[in-house]
Amino acid sequence: MSFTSRLTMMTAAAALLASAAVADTRLRIAGTVPAEHFGNAVLEQMAKDIEDAGVGLDVKYFPAGQLGSGEELLESAIRGEVQMVHATVYAQKDPRLEINSLPFMVTTKAELDAVYGDPDSEYNKILEEILTSFGIQPLGTIGEGLIGMIATQRPADPTNIGSQGMNVRAWSSQIAKQTMEELGYNVTTLNWAEVFPAVQAGTIDGAICCTPEWAYTTFAASGVGNTYVPYNAFIESTMIYANKRFYDGLTDEQREVVARESAEAAAEISKLAWERSQGFVEQLKAADWEIVEFSQEERDAIKAHIQATVWPNVADVVGQDILDRLTAN
Repeated sequence: MSFTSRLTMMTAAAALLASAAVADTRLRIAGTVPAEHFGNAVLEQMAKDIEDAGVGLDVKYFPAGQLGSGEELLESAIRGEVQMVHATVYAQKDPRLEINSLPFMVTTKAELDAVYGDPDSEYNKILEEILTSFGIQPLGTIGEGLIGMIATQRPADPTNIGSQGMNVRAWSSQIAKQTMEELGYNVTTLNWAEVFPAVQAGTIDGAICCTPEWAYTTFAASGVGNTYVPYNAFIESTMIYANKRFYDGLTDEQREVVARESAEAAAEISKLAWERSQGFVEQLKAADWEIVEFSQEERDAIKAHIQATVWPNVADVVGQDILDRLTAN
């Protein structure tokens, strides 16, 4: 074999090895929304678009909590066991993340877009400061809608402050727990993965957890629960985020694609969730669920009570400086 032939073969082999090395950059994306949730289709498309961009990323999406709950996935992402995640960001890693549970911070679609949808909002700036401090890179904040409570019975007096005679779940948040206690409930803290079986088994009577869509797709469609109480105190907030070391180690072109597709997916989920909300209220009614109705006066009284009783304690959890930044606008 001539020197020229050997050189040609070596060049071709080197090119193949280089191509394989690029293609070997695996990107595993973990999701937590139920299999029936529309967000899965958006995230599947995001994964496909990242891979099809031709920047050398081999992408696989694992939906519906296959790789763990939101709490578990945050830890997995910090350790680099999974590269990207779409999930709720809970406060078990850092109490400052309790800003996600500040009740009545957002009550309208315009406020939702300004706080969650704008990457330059003070809320998103604070989130990025906190998350990057322990190795997580935010890629898109999603405000899906206003959260209500699902239950297996009607609370004693849900439109007023007073004992409701029920034990309900709150997520791992001191602020969410105190809010529900102020509304008159006994509260048990459970991970999201534990909620459905606990409600189904009667271990708890309900859970503050869900937009109308989540209430229908997770509970009503499975014949669990019969009552929805739209307190609207909290936002169903999720995030697309990445292990920061992995993200920073990508090429400029790869980072650009991942950042762009993540931001677009986050905006699409937010938009579709809000548009679909009323339709799922109607589906809950069609499934013979009771939807508790509130007058504006009742909503205003509950909001005033929670702001008077819960907000003064928030600074002790997240820091007065962060609370001041959140409430300055």
